[in-house]
Amino acid sequence: MKFPTSKLNAIIGKINATKGIFSIWGDFGVGKTTFAIQTAINTVKNNENVIYIYTKPNLPYEKLISLSKGSEEVLDRITIIKPLNFKDLYNIIFNLEFLILRKLENNDDKLKLIIIDSITNLYRLEINQENKEKNYNLNYQLHQILANLTYLNEIYSIKILIVNELSRKNYNEQFIEVQSGGKAMEFWINFNLKIAKTKTLNQRKFIFSNLSENRLYEFTLNLREEGFE
Repeated sequence: MKFPTSKLNAIIGKINATKGIFSIWGDFGVGKTTFAIQTAINTVKNNENVIYIYTKPNLPYEKLISLSKGSEEVLDRITIIKPLNFKDLYNIIFNLEFLILRKLENNDDKLKLIIIDSITNLYRLEINQENKEKNYNLNYQLHQILANLTYLNEIYSIKILIVNELSRKNYNEQFIEVQSGGKAMEFWINFNLKIAKTKTLNQRKFIFSNLSENRLYEFTLNLREEGFE
């Protein structure tokens, strides 16, 4: 998994980032999908294949074509899957292993990255404050999805990159920004990359952390039509 910034790649190179789920999260419009697509394209350029599961309404075809500069060789290596609802996403994730095994039987071991954009979008649409039993089941399914992705990462050495939304949590009468999904994310996510807007137009602040270190890495990038640079 090669990110579209040498700053983050240098940080990742210093730690053991081969095992675990990597999460990109932040508020609406900060460039999370752009960053994920650039990562997919960079992975493909290393002669590796990518599955891109996109849960939001409008597939980013134009952005994918623009960032890949219309390269058919790149586009052919990115398989896009569009779930219809959270149950569909759940079933897709649990059937990914069959797809992986089929590729291995055909001596195709080039699937190296699975991206889910976004992991909690469909989940949040089905949350109902008046139906605690349904919410409990949804949360349990979210845990199962993340557990299965962790399994695929550990058993088949396929990197997992998820895009997640920002949520605000009331803590000691103050609202703090956290990943959507609550404790499920805290339990299963190993690497966190928060993207936030700054006072400078088109400049984004990146905050990277991982569970093995009690340390934050911060840097800024500019977001252009061609992506992050």
